[in-house]
Amino acid sequence: MSDGKLVELDPTLRIYAASAVEARFIYEEIYQAGTYADIPLPPKPYVLDVGANIGMFAIYLKSLHPDAVVLAFEPAPPSVELLRRNIELHGLSDITVEPVALGAVAERDVPFTYYPLIPGNSTRYPEIKELQKANMAKTLAVKVVERMHRAQQLTTDVQRLSSYLQAGRPVDLLKIDAEGAEVDVLRGIDAEHWPLIQQVVIEVQDLDNRLDAIRDLLTDRGMPPVVRQAPLIEAENRAYLVRAARDS
Repeated sequence: MSDGKLVELDPTLRIYAASAVEARFIYEEIYQAGTYADIPLPPKPYVLDVGANIGMFAIYLKSLHPDAVVLAFEPAPPSVELLRRNIELHGLSDITVEPVALGAVAERDVPFTYYPLIPGNSTRYPEIKELQKANMAKTLAVKVVERMHRAQQLTTDVQRLSSYLQAGRPVDLLKIDAEGAEVDVLRGIDAEHWPLIQQVVIEVQDLDNRLDAIRDLLTDRGMPPVVRQAPLIEAENRAYLVRAARDS
């Protein structure tokens, strides 16, 4: 069992979280800063939540669209447990949890770095956290930063997103927050499945030309993106929010 605590985020919203501080940041990011606001969706939308973490996005989505059908992907077992507990806590239906990572190719037992104090930062690519650590060390003691990034090494299976897509079933929104694996996720979509994807929203840290790679890939698939700085994250961390929609 995880050591998640029930955290009150506002008078109407409580959630199980391993880190109350991180849960409050994600709450502010989603509910107050409007990271996923103003996304038009049809009745009973089909939404893929890649990097579901403990379920904050899914809870937010269901508050706006109670009839939404959600397929949620989360590879870290402690977060998967809290995600399921939060689904049960809020009495949510039509959410299927897939405890895997998504990538360009299917793989078994891939190393995965889990941060117990900041689980939303857990990643297949821990090297991307060096910039974040360096920037945090400008205002926090180095030992505090190191403690926050003290990791547990896990393994996870990786699947391609196309293995979950069905011909004739449009995806009304593909949300990706995959801590360095965003390009991998997109490369796991076969050419014949791209027309199913109606909208995407992706949070990406622009390291190793990831932002350009995403921009080019979406443009080539007929979905020219709009890019803006990610809310609440300092510019020096190079985090961006990419949104794109298919021109119907």
